[in-house]
Amino acid sequence: MSKPIRVIAYGLGAIGRAAAELVLKKSNMQLVGAVDLNPQYVGQDLGSVLGVGRQLGVKITDKPVVLFAQAQADVVIHCTSSSFVTVYPQLVEIVRAGLHCVTSCEEAMFPRYRNAQLAGELDDLCIKKSCAVVGTGVNPGFVMDTLALALTAACQNLEAVRVLRVVDAATRREALQRKVGVGISEAEFQQLAKDQKIRHVGLSESLVFLADALGWNLAEVDESIAPVIADKRIKTPYFTAQPGSVAGVKQVATGLWNGKEVLRLELQMYAGAANPRDEIVIVGNPPLKLVLDGGTPGDLATPALLVNSLPSLLDARAGLHTMRTLGLPQIAL
Repeated sequence: MSKPIRVIAYGLGAIGRAAAELVLKKSNMQLVGAVDLNPQYVGQDLGSVLGVGRQLGVKITDKPVVLFAQAQADVVIHCTSSSFVTVYPQLVEIVRAGLHCVTSCEEAMFPRYRNAQLAGELDDLCIKKSCAVVGTGVNPGFVMDTLALALTAACQNLEAVRVLRVVDAATRREALQRKVGVGISEAEFQQLAKDQKIRHVGLSESLVFLADALGWNLAEVDESIAPVIADKRIKTPYFTAQPGSVAGVKQVATGLWNGKEVLRLELQMYAGAANPRDEIVIVGNPPLKLVLDGGTPGDLATPALLVNSLPSLLDARAGLHTMRTLGLPQIAL
């Protein structure tokens, strides 16, 4: 039997904790370290923070570099921020320590779109240290990009790809409901959107990932965001949206090639959304349509993608990867 993959959990928010719990259930993985800056967590046993009913012998630290030098780990599951610029120094510390890394950072799914120079520098460092890094999750990372790309393999020719994801935000955790503005006024939404403090991060990354994979040199990339206004009172476990207030967001990213819209990704994420689903339409020969009724549950699928990517990551060539270059993850046992 091969040795288990030795994992450090870096960032213990909702997704980071869920990923760490999933690692505990895998026979070929072992948690050997945990990092979080929350002073309420530092010094605690990871088992207490996860609520698994037992001590794991893994103390949470706020000194990652020291942990990297001591833990004899193979890989880091990193869940701290959506911004690639913000997480870049953390990823550099991980790679300098000779560790592979999978991150939930949305902009890291295709980092050279917004941060080509930093992405190139991280890629160089990965090669120097013989490490692999990839950003993934349910969205971006799977539903609106990788899964859509996989469907195009069945086409003889391709004209366009359209993806619609409808999420009932009332069924999701408090942080996501706050992120999409459930219950705030339309004026407050517009100001927060202008300041980029309210939005789903990563939609354009999904779009340019698809374009790059399909060889479409887009002439234009556009992304818009608008509030979805409640037409009735909507109460969630955390917020209440009165009629006329914001229930959530509608976000659309489009890509033009040769004068035509060839890519359209639309995300509707609001409390009370009817008919939640993931819908992928491939305009080509043959035309294809895939509908996942109810949609892909992000709070379950994102930890799964992080954990299930680990075996592929350890086998990958050194460098900064996307889900296309990494190869197809499989469920870890």
